[in-house]
Amino acid sequence: MALSMSQKLTLGYAALVGVGGAMGYMKSGSQKSLAAGGLSAAVLYYVYTQLPTNPVFASSIGLGISAALLGVMGSRFKRSGKVFPAGVVSLVSLVMTGGYLHGIMRSPH
Repeated sequence: MALSMSQKLTLGYAALVGVGGAMGYMKSGSQKSLAAGGLSAAVLYYVYTQLPTNPVFASSIGLGISAALLGVMGSRFKRSGKVFPAGVVSLVSLVMTGGYLHGIMRSPH
């Protein structure tokens, strides 16, 4: 079965967030980065698995995670000015927030 574009993007987003959390841990020993990145990646992987069968529910969860990451990483980017990782993750989170919102709005209610 072929993956939808939403699934591909969600899987890539989960990988980005998970790897980012691991990099934060390896670079500075931040257990919070590891836990937040790992938990976010796990939830996004769940979203990826649910998109084909329950798209509104999955998109709602994805919207919550991406909006939360946008808020956290956006404020870090604003404070530090560092493009990586805060700027990149906040930009991707902004795109994914819009994508999940679009998915919810275009589905029949």
